[in-house]
Formats: sequence, structure tokens, C-alpha cells
Amino acid sequence: MQLVKSRDVPALTGLTGDQLREWTVRRGLVQPDEPAQKRGSEARFSWQTLLVLRVAVVLRTRFHVELQAHRDLLYSARKLLEGASFPGLWGGTLAIYGLTRCELLSARTPPPSSEEDVLLIRLDRHLVALSRGLGLPEPVSQLPLFPAVGLKVASEGFLAERRRADRGRP
Repeated sequence: MQLVKSRDVPALTGLTGDQLREWTVRRGLVQPDEPAQKRGSEARFSWQTLLVLRVAVVLRTRFHVELQAHRDLLYSARKLLEGASFPGLWGGTLAIYGLTRCELLSARTPPPSSEEDVLLIRLDRHLVALSRGLGLPEPVSQLPLFPAVGLKVASEGFLAERRRADRGRP
């Protein structure tokens, strides 16, 4: 996937241009995948980094988390996404434990049942926003290879044919 130029990031993350510069350059909360090489050039961001920026916006605006104190958490979240596939994250959740560590939970992984406090951030709405903004098709659930009706009709036909053969009829 291509990297997104910094001028397109605000529309995908909800940050203003000034906030993006503050968070990525001045405060170093989230590093761009390709920093700007010289004055006037643009930094570039992968979808994984854009997703972390969206999570950071949620942490700041909805939960009033001071991001500077939790820069390592944002770095850990970005590292978790490094090997992840975009479609593989649908239905997933980012679990943040005590604002010190995080893990990705898939749709099939049950939420943690430990005594530890956990903040759960559902990823689907962020993935929808990114897929629309990047022009990616939204995921379609896999279509069955054989419709159940067809199998039922085929099996009924097979059983009827088998009964006729057992009775000696053509």
C-alpha cells in the first residue's frame, strides 16, 4: 500500500495540520513512516500509523489521556500493527492495560478476564474511515462456495436416485 502524504492525514485522522506537526514532529508522539527530508517536503504515513493517530485522538478527546506521558504506549501500539493485515483487523479491538501496555484482540479472542483494568478500543469504525478515505473497498464477508439450498436439493436428488437404484428401477 502506498504511503499517505502529510497534507492528506488531517482528513483521515481528525487532527488539524498544526496538531499533526505537534504530535509527529515537535512532541514525537507518533513517528511518520517517512519523515520529511527537507524543508518543504512532506512526511508520509502508512495505514498503520494513521490508525495509531486515530487511536491517539480517541485517547485524548474521549478519555482525556495526556499523550506525552504515554508515548511508549503509542509506540507499542504501532509495533503491534506492524505485521497486521488491514482486512485481518476487522472485528478487532485494541486492549490497553493500565495505560502501560496494549495488545490486539481479534473478533474470535474473548475480552480479557483478568483483574487488571483495561480500556477497549474497537477498531472497526477507524478501519471504515480509513478505507473510505484511502479509497479501499470495504470488506465483504466471504461468500459460500455452495449455497445451502443447492446442497439440499442436490442431496435430495441423490437420495431419490439412490432409492430408485436400490429398488432396481432406472
